[in-house]
Amino acid sequence: MAADHRQSEADLLKKLATRMRESLLPVDQPFANGDLEQAAALVLETATRRTAGEPAISITDGAQGSGEGRRRLRMAIVNDDMPFLVDSISSQIADFGLSIDRLVHPVVRVQRSEDGVLQGLPGKDSDAPRESMIYLETEYAEAAARKELEEGLRATLGDVRAAVEDWSAMRKAMQADAQSLDDKEGASLLEWLSGGMLTQLGHMVRYRDGREANALGICRASAREILADESFRRAFAWFDDPQNANARVPLIVKANHVSNVHRRVPLDLFLVPVREGSDIVGLSVHAGIWTSAALATDPHGVPRLRRQLGELMDQLDFDPDGHAGKALVHALSALPHDLVIGFRDEDVRRVATTTMSLTDRPRPRLALVEAPLSRHLFAFVWLPRDTMSTQVRQQVQALLEESTGSTLLDWSVEIEGGALALMRFVLDFRQSKTRYNESDLETRLQEMLRVWAEAVETELSKLVDHDDAATLARRYADHFPTYYRASSGAEEASLDILRLRDLGRRQEDGDAGETARGVRLRRNTVEGATHLRLKIYQHEGQLPLSEAVPALENFGLKTITEIPTPLADGDLGTIHDFQCNLGPGVDPADLLARAPAIEDAIAAVLNGYAEDDSFNRLVLDTGLGAREAEWLRAIYRYLRQTGMGFTIYTVVDALANAPQVTRALIDLFVARHDPAFEGDREKAEKDAQAAIKDGLHNVSAINDDRLLRLYRSVIEAMLRTNAFALHPDIALSFKFDSAKVPGLPKPIPFREIFVYSRRVEGIHLRAGPVARGGLRWSDRRDDFRTEVLGLMKAQRVKNAVIVPTGAKGGFYPKQLPDPALDRDAWFAEGKASYQVFIRSLLSITDNIVGDEVVHPAGVRILDNPDPYFVVAADKGTASFSDVANAIAESRDFWLDDAFASGGSHGYDHKAMGITAKGAWVSVQRHFAEMGVDVQTETTKVVGCGDMSGDVFGNGMLLSKAIKLVAAFDHRHIFIDPDPDPAKSWEERKRLFDLPRSSWDDYAKDLISKGGGVYPRTEKSITLSKEAQSALGVDQSEFDPETLISAILKAPADLLWFGGIGTYVKAERENNIQVGDPANDALRVNGEDLRAKVIGEGANLGVTQAGRIEFALHGGRLNTDFIDNSAGVDCSDNEVNIKIALAAARRADLLTEEERNELLASMTEEVGAIVLEDNRLQALAISIAEQGGDAATASTIRLIETLEDAGMLDRRTEGIADNETFPRRAGEGIGLTRPELAVLLSSAKLTLQDAIEAGGLPDDPTLESTLFQYFPVPLREKYAEQISQHRLRTEIIATDLANRIVNRMGMVHPFELAEEEGVGLNEVASAFVTADRLLDIQNIWDALDASEMPEKTRLLLFDRVATAMRIQMADAIRVCGSSRPSEIVEELRPALDALNQGTVDLLASETRQRSAKMRAEFAKAGAPEDVAAQVAHLFDIDGGIGIARLASDLGIEPRSMAKAFTDLGAQLGLDWAQGTAALMSPSDVWDRLLVAGLARDFQQMRLDFLRRVCDHSQGKDGTACRSVETWVEEHESAVKQFRSMIRRAQAQNPVAPATLAQIAIQARNLLSR
Repeated sequence: MAADHRQSEADLLKKLATRMRESLLPVDQPFANGDLEQAAALVLETATRRTAGEPAISITDGAQGSGEGRRRLRMAIVNDDMPFLVDSISSQIADFGLSIDRLVHPVVRVQRSEDGVLQGLPGKDSDAPRESMIYLETEYAEAAARKELEEGLRATLGDVRAAVEDWSAMRKAMQADAQSLDDKEGASLLEWLSGGMLTQLGHMVRYRDGREANALGICRASAREILADESFRRAFAWFDDPQNANARVPLIVKANHVSNVHRRVPLDLFLVPVREGSDIVGLSVHAGIWTSAALATDPHGVPRLRRQLGELMDQLDFDPDGHAGKALVHALSALPHDLVIGFRDEDVRRVATTTMSLTDRPRPRLALVEAPLSRHLFAFVWLPRDTMSTQVRQQVQALLEESTGSTLLDWSVEIEGGALALMRFVLDFRQSKTRYNESDLETRLQEMLRVWAEAVETELSKLVDHDDAATLARRYADHFPTYYRASSGAEEASLDILRLRDLGRRQEDGDAGETARGVRLRRNTVEGATHLRLKIYQHEGQLPLSEAVPALENFGLKTITEIPTPLADGDLGTIHDFQCNLGPGVDPADLLARAPAIEDAIAAVLNGYAEDDSFNRLVLDTGLGAREAEWLRAIYRYLRQTGMGFTIYTVVDALANAPQVTRALIDLFVARHDPAFEGDREKAEKDAQAAIKDGLHNVSAINDDRLLRLYRSVIEAMLRTNAFALHPDIALSFKFDSAKVPGLPKPIPFREIFVYSRRVEGIHLRAGPVARGGLRWSDRRDDFRTEVLGLMKAQRVKNAVIVPTGAKGGFYPKQLPDPALDRDAWFAEGKASYQVFIRSLLSITDNIVGDEVVHPAGVRILDNPDPYFVVAADKGTASFSDVANAIAESRDFWLDDAFASGGSHGYDHKAMGITAKGAWVSVQRHFAEMGVDVQTETTKVVGCGDMSGDVFGNGMLLSKAIKLVAAFDHRHIFIDPDPDPAKSWEERKRLFDLPRSSWDDYAKDLISKGGGVYPRTEKSITLSKEAQSALGVDQSEFDPETLISAILKAPADLLWFGGIGTYVKAERENNIQVGDPANDALRVNGEDLRAKVIGEGANLGVTQAGRIEFALHGGRLNTDFIDNSAGVDCSDNEVNIKIALAAARRADLLTEEERNELLASMTEEVGAIVLEDNRLQALAISIAEQGGDAATASTIRLIETLEDAGMLDRRTEGIADNETFPRRAGEGIGLTRPELAVLLSSAKLTLQDAIEAGGLPDDPTLESTLFQYFPVPLREKYAEQISQHRLRTEIIATDLANRIVNRMGMVHPFELAEEEGVGLNEVASAFVTADRLLDIQNIWDALDASEMPEKTRLLLFDRVATAMRIQMADAIRVCGSSRPSEIVEELRPALDALNQGTVDLLASETRQRSAKMRAEFAKAGAPEDVAAQVAHLFDIDGGIGIARLASDLGIEPRSMAKAFTDLGAQLGLDWAQGTAALMSPSDVWDRLLVAGLARDFQQMRLDFLRRVCDHSQGKDGTACRSVETWVEEHESAVKQFRSMIRRAQAQNPVAPATLAQIAIQARNLLSR
C-alpha cells in the first residue's frame, strides 16, 4: 500500500509538472533544471487538502527560480477556478510592495474526496471540477510580513468568490432598481452598466434606521461598511433636500474603499432611493468599477453623459458637426467618464469648456470639483507635457493638499499626442475645514510652474550681489523639489540657500564638525499663537529625527510636524522644516526677537558642541543665553558629583520657575568673575544678592528654595573661573574654596577645581596649598568626585612622608568609542580628554615668572597667589606624563617637566620597581618581627594582579623564596599548588620582561600538578585535589567569582595586592559603602582571611575597616598609604630635584641634555632615599605598636588633639570612638597597625604645619637637613640652587616632622607640648636642639644597623624615644625660645665635657640603675655598645640644664654636674627623678603628671644651685661645698625628707601621687 501511495504521489507530481509546463507562455522565462519539479511539488503539497469554497495558500522562502541563488518568496495558491483570480492576486501582491518574478497558472481538473483530499488529476476530457493552481515567485519578505500578505490574499480571494457567486443576483438587483426609476436616463444608465459596462462587485440596501439588507458580493465580505454612517446620513439628506427633487438619479459617488477585485481603484457607488409610497426609507447601493470598454465609450453612447453633452451643445449653441461641437465632444471624451458622470451640470460645463479652451491655447490650468455629499474633491490639472515629471506631480499634490486641507486618495495622468498633460486627483475632503479659492490656487500653480531658477535668483539678488546670486541659484535652485516650491516659494528658498552656503563655508574653514548643522527660527502668521516654525539645515545628508526631536524638546519645543527637503539627495544639504508647539506662557514674538542667540544655542547642541539636556529649557523659559545656561549646567554637574540628590529635572524646574532668581544668579556670577566687568562691581554684587533674596520670598517649594540657595552658595564659594576666557582647547573650569560649599562630604579639601565640557568632566582636589597627587582616568561618570575624594584622603596621609600634602584628580571622558570595536580610537579619545583636562586646570592656575607670581589672563582672582600645581600618573594615565609636561612647557609653566612626574625624563617607577620595593619593605618588617626572613625562607603567596603590572610584577620578583600558589587579574585565574620557587621565579621574570603579557602566557609545563590558568569568562572551573589543598577548600566546582574569593581566603603567608579593586571589607560593611560594584560578587571579609600578612602594593585593596578587622583577628598589615608610599615619594623627589635644576638651567649652568643625564645618574640614590623613608615609617608603626593596651589612654588623647586641630576626622579615617578603645584595652588589645598608621600620618602632617608656621626651617642648623634631602651629586654641584629652593621651608618641615614622629612616635611630641604648655613648633625646636647636642642620630643609626632580635630593637627604639622626650623637656624649660643653632653653639662644649666620663658624675644609685638597664638590654640581645649608648641617654638626664646653668654662672660644667648629682644623692632626688622618667602609666593624666615631676625634680635642683652658687665659687670648684654647707645647715629637715624617700622606695610600684607629694616636700625643702 505504501508503495502504491508513493507511486500515486509521483504520478500526481508528474502530471502537475506537465500541466505547469504547458501553461507557460512563450515569453515566460523557462524553469532551470529541477526548479519546475520543486515548484510543482509546492503546488501539489498545497493542493493536497483544501476545504470546499476556501483557497489553499502556501508561502515559503528559497532561492527557487532566482538564477543567482538570491532569496525569494515562493507561493502556491489553489482555488476553485473563477474570473478575476490572476489580476486580483497580482494587484494584491503589488500593493504589498513586492514585484512578481514568475507566475504560472495552470487550470486543472481535480478529483477530491468528501473531506477535500486530492485523489487525482484526471485530465482535460474529464468532467471533474476545474481548479486554479497558481505558482508565484516574488521578492523576499520576512516571516511577519508573510503572515500579513497571506491575510491580504485570503481577503482578496474572499472578495473575488463573493463577487463571482453573487454576480447574477447583483445584476438582477441593478436591473430592478433601473425599472423603479422615473428618470429615464438614470434607468438607462443602470441598464447600460448592468449590460457589461460595470464590473459589479457588491450590493446592499441601507435603511434609515441603520438596518442593512440584501448584502451581496463584497458587501458580505471585506466591504461590509461600504460607506461610513456619516456618509449615509449625508446621502439621505441629499435625497430629502427639495433642491434635489429634480436631480438626476442614481446619485453617483466615489468610495474610499479600494477594490480588491480586478483593479485596485476606488469603488464607484450608485445610490438609488428605496421608497415606500412617497417616503424614502432606504438606499440601494451598487458597488463596482467601470470596465475599460465603458471608459472608452464615446460620450454619445453613455446614458446621462449623452444627455449632458446634448444640453451643453444647446446651451453653448454649438453645431455638432462644427469645430466647436467636435471640440466639445473631444473634451468630454478625454475626461474620465467615471468622474464626470457624477458631476453637477454646471461642473461638467466648467470642466469641459476649460478642456476645450486648452486645445487652441495650451497653458497651465486648474479646475476643482466638489463631489456630491462633500466627501471628495476632484482636481483636474493641465500643464505642458514637457514639464510633466514625478517631481512636478508631487509638487502639485502638495499644493492641493495644503491649500484644501485634504488628503490624496487616488491620482492618474494622461499624456496624449497634444501639448498638454492632464493630471487627475481624487482627494478625501471629509475632514477638511479649510476654505480654498480656486482662482488663487490656479495663480499659485502658474507661479510655481514658471522658471524656478530665475525666481530664486531674483530673490537672492535682494540679499547678496548679483554675481553671488547667480552662482548660488545655479548651484541650488534646480534641486528644490516641487512640493517645496509649491509650499514655500522663491523668497524662502533664497533664505535657505544662504544658510546652507554659510554652513558650507564653515565646513571648508574647518570650523564645523563632520555633520555641520544650522538653525533658523521663523513664524507663519496663520499658525496658532503657541506655534513656531524652525528650520534645521544639514550640510550633507539628512538629520535623523531621533537626534533632532529630543534635542528640541529639551529646549521646550515640542515637534508637531517635520518636512525634510533634501537637495540633490542630500549632497547639497537638507532643509528640515519643523512646526513646534511652545510651552505655556512663551511668546513666539519674544523668541524671534532673540532668534540669533536661540539659533546658535540649538545649533551648538545639534553639532555636538553643547550638552543635550533639559538645562536648554532655560534659554527659552528664562531668557538666558546658551553660555549662561552652560554655567548653571556645569554647577549642577559639580553638585551632583558632591552627592546632591536632586535630579536634573528638579533643578531645571526650580531655576525655570524662579526666573528672577535665576537671572540674578547669573548677574552675581558675572559681577564676581567677569574681569571685563564695567561699572561698580560691589554695587552689582549687592544688587544681585538683593534680587536673589527678593526672588526667594516668592519661592514656595522648599526643595526649590534649597536648590536656589545652594546655587548662590556655590557661586560665592567660587574663587576663579575661566568662563570669560574660554577657547576650544579648554573646558569650563571653576575653582572653589571647598569649606564654603555647603554639604560637602568629609574630608573637606583645601581647594578644588571642577572641569566641565561636553567632551570631558573632571575634578582636582587638594588638601593644602602645596599638594600633589595623580590624575586618574575614571570610569565612574556620576560620582568620580567620591572616588577622587577617597583617594585624596589616602594621598594626604600617604604624603606625610613627602613635601606636598595630598591631592588627587580624576577625569571622565564622555565621548569614548567602544573599545571592543576600536581600542586605539578609545585610547586616543581618552588621551585627548586628558589634554583638555590638563589645559583647563592650568587655565586658572598662577604661574611664576622671574620670581613673581603671575595670574592667568582673563580670570578674576578672588584668592591668594597659588602657583604650586603638581600632578602625576595614575590609573589609566601611566603613559600621559609627557603629554602633561608638554602642555606645561608650552604654557611656560614654571615647573616645566616637573609638573607631571614620571615622564620620559623622569624616574620610571616600573623600571625602578620603586612602589613594589617600598611595599616589600613593609612585608619584610612584618615577617622579620615574626622571625622569618622572606628573602631566604619559603613564603607561600596568593595575590591580585599579573606579571605585566608594575606593582604585582615587580613585587613577585623581589624574593626568590616566593611560592606563588594563586593569583588573579581581570582576565585570568592562575593556580600553581606547589611551585618550584626558583623555576617559577624565572618564568615570572620572563613574563615581566615581555612588552605585554597575561597569566595565559605562563608556561603550562612549569605549573605544578593540579594547577592551571582559567579564563574568568568560564561559567564553571573544576579544581584538582592539589589545588583544593593549596587553597584550603573542600569543594571542586567553582564559578570564577567564588574561586577568587577562595583565593583571597586561602591559608597563605602573604596576600599581595598589586591590582586595581577593593577585595576585602569588614563584616559590618556593605558593598555600597565600599563603592566598587565591579567586585561585589567576590569581595570577602577581613575576619575570614587566613593569610598571615597583607602587602598593599596597590591602593584600596582593603577597606580601612577591613584592615582593622583583619588585624584584630591576628593578621599583620599596615595600610596602602604606608606600604605603597614609595611611588609618590619618588615622584616628589623627582619634582623637587627638577625645581632645583630648573633654576640651574635658567642660570645657564647646565643644558637640558646634561640635566637629563644627571637625573638618570641619581636613580639609584633616589631609590635608596625613598626606600629608607618606607623603612622608617613601617618601623615607626612597629615601635608605636609596642605600647599595646597600656598606651590606649595616651593614644585617645592624641586622637582628640588631632581632631581639635582639624587634622583628623574619625569617621572618614575609620577611627573608632572613645568607648571602643578602652574596651579593647580591657581585653589586652591596643590600637591596630592600620589605626596607628592613620595617626602616624596625621601627626606628621600636624607637626609639619606647625614647623612651617613657626619659622623653625629658617634656623641655620637645619641647612644640613635641606641638603641631606637631595642626592649627593646635586648637593655637590648645585648647592646654591638647593639653598634657594622655592620649597625650602616645606622640605625642611616635612623632613623634620617625619624624623620626629618616626623616631619618637606620635604620642611623645603632643604630650610634651601639653605637658610643657608650648606649641608643636617649640617641641620640634627642642628635638633639633637635643639631637644636635647629644648626637642622637648616631644612636639611631646603631640601632638600625646592629644585629639583634627585632623585639629588642623595637624596645631600644622606644627607650631612646623616652630619653629624647626627657632631654627635649629639659631643652624647652631651660632654653626657652632660643633658636637651636644658638643653643647648640653655646652649650655643645659643655655637653661634650659632660659626656666624657659621665659615670664619674653619677651618684651610686644612678650608676646602679644605669648598669641594670644595660644588663637588661644586653640580656635581650642588644650589643653591649648599643645598650650602653641607650643607657647613657638616661645617665645624661639633666645635662642640658646643667650645661645651661654652668654657662649662665660661668662655672665649669663637670663641677656643676657634681654639685647637681651630690644634691640629688643627698636628698634622694636622683631616685625620684629617675623613677618618674622611667614610669609609663596608662592613664593620660598620670603620664602627664610623672613626666612633669621628672622635670620638676631636675628643675628644682637647678633653681637651687643657681641660688646658692655664685660666680666666684663656681670658678674655683666650691659649688659642691656650697651644697654640702646647705645640707649641714638643714640637717634635720634633710633627714626627715630622706625618711620620706625611704618609705616611698619601699612601695612597689611607686604611685604617681607619692612622687607628687615628694616633689611638694622637696620644693619646700630646697626653698630654705
